[in-house]
Amino acid sequence: MKGKIFTPDEANRTLPLVSRIADDIVATYAKVNRALQAYEDEKARAEADESRLADLRRRDEDVANVLDRFQALIEEIEALGGTVKDYERGLVDFYGEVDGEIVYLCWQRGEDQIRFWHSLDEGFGHRRALPTPATAA
Repeated sequence: MKGKIFTPDEANRTLPLVSRIADDIVATYAKVNRALQAYEDEKARAEADESRLADLRRRDEDVANVLDRFQALIEEIEALGGTVKDYERGLVDFYGEVDGEIVYLCWQRGEDQIRFWHSLDEGFGHRRALPTPATAA
């Protein structure tokens, strides 16, 4: 394990920026898939017609450019202390602590704050509500 251990409040303070980046990740991931499909389609055409090799090179550059953008977005999340867990849904986890155990604080696009966690060896499907802090009497 590497990285900062966040409290839920600390992780929540990153969410305005994390949310925008996660939106970009989801959109860019779709572009990556379209660019890869376009490359594969062009590759099949170029195998049958060598005059299409320039188009194939252009498609290859398109893939490289969109992958570079995608990687930069993931690195932005990581620089904020998060880990992208799902590119299509925009799931981001942060290291946190629950009952003395290091866990993932779990967030997905559309949520206004982090309310869930799961153990490091589990995924989104096993997330559970964060404990409610004890209130002062």
